[in-house]
Amino acid sequence: MPVARSDPRRATIIGIAGVIVGVVMIVVVLLANNLGGDRSTTQTSQSKFHVGPPASLANSIRQDGPLFFNDTATGSRPLVVQHLGDDPKTGWTAFDAAIGTCVLTWDRQAQVFTDCNGMRYPPDGSGLHRYPVTVTNDDVIVDLSLNPTTTTSSPGP
Repeated sequence: MPVARSDPRRATIIGIAGVIVGVVMIVVVLLANNLGGDRSTTQTSQSKFHVGPPASLANSIRQDGPLFFNDTATGSRPLVVQHLGDDPKTGWTAFDAAIGTCVLTWDRQAQVFTDCNGMRYPPDGSGLHRYPVTVTNDDVIVDLSLNPTTTTSSPGP
């Protein structure tokens, strides 16, 4: 009965061809990814948090205190939306509601935020990581994709 033997040259050629095909496929995938343009900065649909209408939100905050939200972008950082002043189109701030694992609370009597260590923060969130806020006629929008420490407000269209 004949026994099949493999040709070592043939096996080597097939192995080298397989490696070359694999390398070519990787190069094609990398080139196809780069042809789409500069995608070094990506914004997800969750990077802008639409809070709601400024007039009703300002009224709610005036009556019940600042708004606390779980982080709408990643779920890892809670957020405070605060309004100060009489004009619903100005006076908005948004900032982190936690320092590490310590979540802020609102002291209605003293009109300050307090952390779990007894530290106090002013109503506008000074000293905390803040996010830009844009106000239009029908929406308060917090931009969670940027990390500036100032808050902007504009009347919108």
